[in-house]
Amino acid sequence: MLWQGWSVFECQPRDASLRPLGEGRPPGLHLGAVLHRMKVAAGDKVDGVEGDQEGVRMQEGFLLESALEYVAAGMTLDGALELAFKRYMIAIRSGITRQVAVERDGIHMTPDALDPERGLIESYKMTRRSLRGARTQEDFEANYWHWLCQEKSYCLAMGVDTCRWIVLWQAGDYSRGVGSGPQMLECTATFTPEELLANWATVLMHAEALR
Repeated sequence: MLWQGWSVFECQPRDASLRPLGEGRPPGLHLGAVLHRMKVAAGDKVDGVEGDQEGVRMQEGFLLESALEYVAAGMTLDGALELAFKRYMIAIRSGITRQVAVERDGIHMTPDALDPERGLIESYKMTRRSLRGARTQEDFEANYWHWLCQEKSYCLAMGVDTCRWIVLWQAGDYSRGVGSGPQMLECTATFTPEELLANWATVLMHAEALR
């Protein structure tokens, strides 16, 4: 596997309805602006957390707002947050990627997105697990092997060899130091044909046990 390490994925804040911030808001004075001024007047801290990636904490708030609607419908909070993040990513990537569904050897799959221009799939993940366990290729392969298994299966089914992960690491690396808060990062991995086929052989072995 040829793995390119993590780099920052620029957060593009969208509100809970997935519209760009400010779009659809009526003109005039809003309570949020008044409350912000009141906090400044009271001497409260209004700046972001030092070292934080711009916009990510704000986006988490909007994702939670969407997720609570799913929770009210019966989903678990973790499942609801993951779905909210996938919907957010599909919205901001809509001009570049498209959702797909594919089947191979009787197994149905739904990759998050396909980028036909670059010939790769994209995977959108949101996790509270520590980024510390994925900093290196060795750690990523050991601790997130299930992500790799999933995306290698999708790659084989779609006839591509590359996956781009875009991940919201909600808890950063757990160090609580400057710059260790929530981060939206991306990485890319390219697989050999041998890796894809070996992975699929393992998938089929376990699939047969379920048939």
